[in-house]
Order: sequence, then C-alpha cells, then structure tokens
Amino acid sequence: MTLVQSLRIIRRLIGIDLSTAMIYRSEFLLYMISAVLGPTISLMIWRTALSSGADLPVDAEYLTTYFVLLGIVSMLTSSWISGFLAEEIRLGRLSIWIVRPGSTHFNGIANNLSEKVVKGIALVPLIGGVGWFVRDAIALPSDPARWAMFGLSVVAAAVMVYAITVMVGSLAFWLDDVTGIDRGRNLIMTVLRGQLVPLALFPVWSRDIMDVQPFRFTLSFSLELVIGDLSRRELIIGMTLQMLYATLFLFAAVRIWQRGLRSYTAAGA
Repeated sequence: MTLVQSLRIIRRLIGIDLSTAMIYRSEFLLYMISAVLGPTISLMIWRTALSSGADLPVDAEYLTTYFVLLGIVSMLTSSWISGFLAEEIRLGRLSIWIVRPGSTHFNGIANNLSEKVVKGIALVPLIGGVGWFVRDAIALPSDPARWAMFGLSVVAAAVMVYAITVMVGSLAFWLDDVTGIDRGRNLIMTVLRGQLVPLALFPVWSRDIMDVQPFRFTLSFSLELVIGDLSRRELIIGMTLQMLYATLFLFAAVRIWQRGLRSYTAAGA
C-alpha cells in the first residue's frame, strides 16, 4: 500500500471518528474543564508560594506561562491507544484488521487526531479565559523560528507518546492483562514529563538526569521552548535528543508490533 493510499484511508477514518466524537461533545467539554482545572490550581498554589517568599529556581512568568499552556500541549501530545489496542488483541478483534487492506493503526491514528480536534475546540477557549486573567505574567516569544521549533517539538512529542502506548498495548500479545503496566507507565510519565510539577522545580542534584531522560521530551521540552528559557546550545542539544528519542521509540514500537503479530493467534485469524 502506498503512502497516498494510507493517508486517504486515515482521512476517511478521521471523518468517521469526528462524527462519532460529536455525539459525546458534552463529555468532551467536562473532560476539558478538568484538563484546565488541574494546571490552574497548580498555578495558583505556586504563585501563592512565590508571593509568600518561597525561593524557587524560576519566576512567576515562567510558572504562569508553563501552567497556562500545559493543558493544550498535554492534550496535543497525549495518546490513549494502549488500552484499546490491548483489548483488540485479547478479544481477537485484531483479526478483522488483519484481513483488511489497512492496518489497525490507521484507526488508532485517526481516532487520536479526530479527538484532538474536538478537544481543541473546547479547550482553547477555556485556556484563553485563564490566560486573560493572568495575561500580565505571561511571557511568549516573538521569534517565528522559536514557534516553528515548538510546532516541530509538539509533533515529535506526540509521536513519542503514541509509540510508547503502542509498545505497552502490544504487550497483550504475550500477557493477558497489561492494565497494571499501563497505569505504571502513565504514573511515571506524569511525573517525569513535567505534567505534575515542572522539571525546573526538581532538586538541583537531579537536573543532569532530568535534562536527558526521554520523558522530558514528551511534554516539558516543548513548553520550555515557548517559555524561552533555553540557550542556543540547549536548544540544539534538546531538539537533537528529541528527534533521536522519537526515532528510537517509533522503531521499537514497529519491531515489537511485528514480532507480536507473528505470534498472534485468535478465532478467525
């Protein structure tokens, strides 16, 4: 199958998923409110700590910009395919896709992209409202090159997260239940990608590890690009590491999936 044919299938699947997603628009709205509420509460806590004299390695502008943009960047780089993929393997529904011309990953990619569109429609106004109230403390770059790097970084981060979730979901080829592994993966990523606490607030002794560990490049690094706190050398090293990690995880996901398919047996397969 050619790339053009693959993209055509994904485009059609996106249209189907968009129609389905609109049925649950109220659920998406509630989900987006919760996605904004968490970072907003964290922002209020850290700003209060700063105003009370807390000695932090970053200032109010850094924290405000970080937490205002956290919801949208987190949504753009998220993936929820692991559970669905594991269920398809476990219940034998993967057999349906094996006999089709397109891969089940076409459906996963289409679902991921379509839900991001629907979520973005609800999320952007909410984040805009929060940003308006703290607009005096938000610092955004004016350099178009920095925004271009940010866009590329978000795409690379999304690829990394999607590949990681495919890797976890593919473990269902050999394990009956990957729920515990997926929850552990989610917990580790929530902490190490900077979704719970900015990595800049981690202890100084851990900074060297935090700067090069792969999960930083699934969220935090993209936000750091926008905040503009990185030197030219840090930008070059960071972008290089992110591209290498994205390639590595994508390659690993493909290899694990292909090996799992060779051992897959199910009714109708």
